[in-house]
Amino acid sequence: MDSILATRYARALLSIGEEDGKYKEYGEELARFAEAMDAARPESGVLDSPVYPGELRGRILEAVLAKAGLSQTVGNFARLLYARGRIGILSAAARAYGRLTDEKDGILRGTVFTPSPIGDPDLEALREALRVYLGGSRIELVQASDPSLIAGISVKVGDLVLDGSLKSQLQRFAAAFATE
Repeated sequence: MDSILATRYARALLSIGEEDGKYKEYGEELARFAEAMDAARPESGVLDSPVYPGELRGRILEAVLAKAGLSQTVGNFARLLYARGRIGILSAAARAYGRLTDEKDGILRGTVFTPSPIGDPDLEALREALRVYLGGSRIELVQASDPSLIAGISVKVGDLVLDGSLKSQLQRFAAAFATE
């Protein structure tokens, strides 16, 4: 439920950002603010805790916003979440906003799992192959080490998983023998 609400709020902020041409800046601000609020847990949890009076929580939010140096629009977005009792979905809204802007900009994000890090030329070649395979979208990849793969790679982009690791080949081989 929170992800649905977070996406609705993120869509509303994105709409404002598209109108004034600042949607990327708003996304960066929102991500930084959500990250800072997450890093300040459990203290930032005061904002959505019914244990503290609403007036106090509102003053705390205003003090945090003043220190954060956010644009008026992103500050108002945080105030709206607070006023509607939804400040707890701030991080989810920031992630949803990131997904929506990636979608708008034609960017797909993924992770490359390898037993050991691969070099930039190989990563760029993989990025280009994925771009062609996935129909021309811009691909942003991050690397993650997984020594259990033994050799080869596994790539996850959105819901798509391409697994060319030796580990998965051995598992398929073993499964084929187990069914006979």
